[in-house]
Amino acid sequence: MAKRKYDYKRRRALNIVWDVSGDYRCDPDFLSFTPEHHEPNLYLNAIIGLTYKYYDMKLLKQLFDELATSSMADLFSDLLWLGMEGVVYQKELPHRPVLAYLRRQQALNYFNGPLSIRHGVAQEMQAARWHEVLGEKPKLFDPWAKGLYQGLTFDPNWTTQQICDHFRALTKKYFVSRFLVRESLEKVIIGKNLGKFLSFLVPQFKKLNESDLNFQVRKRDADDVIAGKEAHDGLMALLTGETAVKNYQYIVTCFGSSIYSSSQMLDIERTYCTGPHEGCHLHFTRGRLGSKGATGEASRWLVNAAKQRARNLNYYKENSEAYRKSIARLVAQLRTALQQTYMKLPVPAKTGELVPSLIWRGLYLDDERVFYGKEMQYTPDFTVDIMLDGSASRGEYQRVIAAQAYVIAEALRQCGIPYQIYSFCTIRGYTVMTVYQTYREKKKSLSVFNYCTTGWNRDGLALRGARQLMGDLSSSKKILMMLTDASPNDDRPLRDSGNILRTHEYKDARAIADTAAEAASLRRDGVRIIGLINDEISGGLAEAEKIFGKDLVRVKKIDKMAEGVGKALCHQISTF
Repeated sequence: MAKRKYDYKRRRALNIVWDVSGDYRCDPDFLSFTPEHHEPNLYLNAIIGLTYKYYDMKLLKQLFDELATSSMADLFSDLLWLGMEGVVYQKELPHRPVLAYLRRQQALNYFNGPLSIRHGVAQEMQAARWHEVLGEKPKLFDPWAKGLYQGLTFDPNWTTQQICDHFRALTKKYFVSRFLVRESLEKVIIGKNLGKFLSFLVPQFKKLNESDLNFQVRKRDADDVIAGKEAHDGLMALLTGETAVKNYQYIVTCFGSSIYSSSQMLDIERTYCTGPHEGCHLHFTRGRLGSKGATGEASRWLVNAAKQRARNLNYYKENSEAYRKSIARLVAQLRTALQQTYMKLPVPAKTGELVPSLIWRGLYLDDERVFYGKEMQYTPDFTVDIMLDGSASRGEYQRVIAAQAYVIAEALRQCGIPYQIYSFCTIRGYTVMTVYQTYREKKKSLSVFNYCTTGWNRDGLALRGARQLMGDLSSSKKILMMLTDASPNDDRPLRDSGNILRTHEYKDARAIADTAAEAASLRRDGVRIIGLINDEISGGLAEAEKIFGKDLVRVKKIDKMAEGVGKALCHQISTF
């Protein structure tokens, strides 16, 4: 994938959140910077990290999303964070005594900074909090303000759900009937659309809407853009009912929600849905099981997907002996190839080469391991991605493809090779990448039996999606195995790179050329690509060779598949 384009200040803020939360995968919607110099705020970013550490962020995100629909979204967000500050501080202080110092510094900085001269409910509550931190009285005189401030003291024993319920009740009690007089008229009178228009005319206007706590909300508008609410629907879309909003809802209902936040998806689409794929969308998901809550066409698709999973599993069980042998053969081949990746590493031992710098351990710690021994260590320095074509053209072979993918995945797992597996299909303008397993997961890849085909296959955009899922291409060597019929086809047009107004059908030679170009781009970045073509497809391999070149395996019989895949993988491993 392309590296996320963070400036160094944002990266520093993220590092604080990650270090404190202990979760290096979290992608917070909130970060905090000092108002004067826009430097990362150590204490408040630590509070964000602690919130991730102690509470269910899915529930809190739902609450923040609810608050975002309010005319006083910024105020409510500030108040909720103020409550979270108090409660996570209490929970973490016994483990990090330095928090007391940081909190006091935050209070001093607040009163010495520009935020203290602002007016409003949020500032009133903040000032009260920081006065208390400095050992002073909160200086609240209005019973209404006292009550609200008291309500922002969350019990450390509350669950995330209890905190959410309490805050909803709090806002209902203190704002529903009084916000017209408590909040600035600006936030009440200026609606969302008018605010956007003013932001367009006067860019500085948006700064006025920034959070008083200076927690920067990363483009709340991203939700609307991704959901299609900002898109222009043509006459045909209105007539057919396939508007941008309906299409997005259909995709989420059928395939599950995105694994990326809206702001992340905006960045991804701006990076990859360009050039020949202008106007198309990507959707990354872990899939969805069950049809609860779905209606109409989406419900039928989900019911069929559940039946297909059962058919996939039954087929595998009926042929389990053949597949078990395939796994065993593939494992044997891979282990042979991996012998060259084993290396001897020096480790502390009781015999071997004496290490003078370790002698003190023997004298003072009675540790006899003052020698360096040699231990065989397996150091896989590459990963494997398995990408399955999930378009309707593969419908007849779903059970076989799912079983083949499982065989490859299970062999990789038994050999300790990091891998991930996903499928792609294109429907209603979205190329959906369904992730069954990621590099970090070590369990058996049984989720690959959820594989179910539908729609088209825009292979060129799918390869761009694979680039995103593979992550930093410079961090490790990559092998991408693509199970496909090498026949890309989509109902959305292919944009002409020389004239953006001219379009072509995405099929045949142009689609092949686009896919081959994306594959070549990945190769230039160091990715090894292997094409796996089922023997069931009609025709020759000429088109597939344009995409995969010589790195192509035609799987003629299932009992021979392991040999073909193993040979191709071993070749790639040996030539790294």
